[in-house]
Amino acid sequence: MYMNKIRLIFLAVVLIILIVAGIKFNTFKSPVNPKISKISEFKITQISGNGNVFMDKNPIERKQLPLSQSVDMKRMLYPDEMYLMTDLHTSFEFYCFGASFTVLPNSYLYYQPKTMEIWFFPGEFHWEKKVKSKNIEISIKSEEAKDDESPPRIVTLSDAGRLKITRNIVEVWNYSGNLKFNDGEESYNLKPNQYLISKSRQKVATSRILHAPDVISPETRIISLNEPGDSIVKFSWRGVKGAQRYILRLFSSSLMENILYEKEVNTNRMNLDLLQFEDFGDFYWQVSAYDPEGGSEGAPSKLGYLKITGALLNKENILKPPELKINTFDVNGNLVLIGGETDKNASLFINDVSIPLNADGTFFHTVNFSKIGRYPVFFKVISASGMETSVERYATIFDE
Repeated sequence: MYMNKIRLIFLAVVLIILIVAGIKFNTFKSPVNPKISKISEFKITQISGNGNVFMDKNPIERKQLPLSQSVDMKRMLYPDEMYLMTDLHTSFEFYCFGASFTVLPNSYLYYQPKTMEIWFFPGEFHWEKKVKSKNIEISIKSEEAKDDESPPRIVTLSDAGRLKITRNIVEVWNYSGNLKFNDGEESYNLKPNQYLISKSRQKVATSRILHAPDVISPETRIISLNEPGDSIVKFSWRGVKGAQRYILRLFSSSLMENILYEKEVNTNRMNLDLLQFEDFGDFYWQVSAYDPEGGSEGAPSKLGYLKITGALLNKENILKPPELKINTFDVNGNLVLIGGETDKNASLFINDVSIPLNADGTFFHTVNFSKIGRYPVFFKVISASGMETSVERYATIFDE
């Protein structure tokens, strides 16, 4: 009987010890290892082009890029303080403070998580807020040395925009939302579709920019190459009020590090043969309105995406100068009546004036001369692949 009591007491004590240990185990918190850093809010999400993004705890000189640490997409932990620089053919995208930033080639920045600072040095940067309500400030240094004594310019970012910094000039394009620019002495508030330029020792200037073209086509398309003509893409977009010209750009990636094609046009459409870029399978395109008088470029459209599959033989025979037939060239008083035909996907210019083509490639146009004399008439046809054909004719005007 006595032994049974002892066993019961022993079992009860063991059970109590196990229960207490279990509670302690579930509530125990191990001390934080000081060598383990928290995952930074700063995160590189894409790298394109050469893939050369360099990082250092000290200021980086471009000639010493290979001596700095190379950054890759797998990296999650970043030091408390770092400088980042791209080479001439690399772009990268990073997420920080609730916004996505695109850093174009030959750009330089500084990041300090403890003080929540981002410094932008010479380069080009695009941003888009993912958390619209978040207030994000960045500092701008137009000189490459971080310890330069000149006060930094402070930008309170809008919802979306573009920033370009050279050694003595800062340019800001505000696309969406409100932006504040502080140059140390004065503050400037930019509304959507406004542009600001700040030059050293000169007053800051602001101006309006044209709206972004919308209703772009094709927005997304997969193109299968089966026969000639399949690689010709008909780009179009809704015209922007007040726009005289547009600039269309074709990129090899969404980070825009490599411009494959750039064309200034005076209409809201153009054809382009992608066969000339057969080394690339994926394409991104964008268009913006352009003011040639003011020399300013408006807000860009969203990026369109194209993918080409398959291949065509006899590329050399397909990518050739377009044919031009002038079937009518008659003088009637002070008018020259012109009719003819060319490739329906080409662009025709007569005396530098864009001439619309019918669906079958035919055209008719008149040229008016106010005085008698012998005048040249210049024809230029540009194929969708960029090949040109030029023809010159002369018209003699007898009547005024």
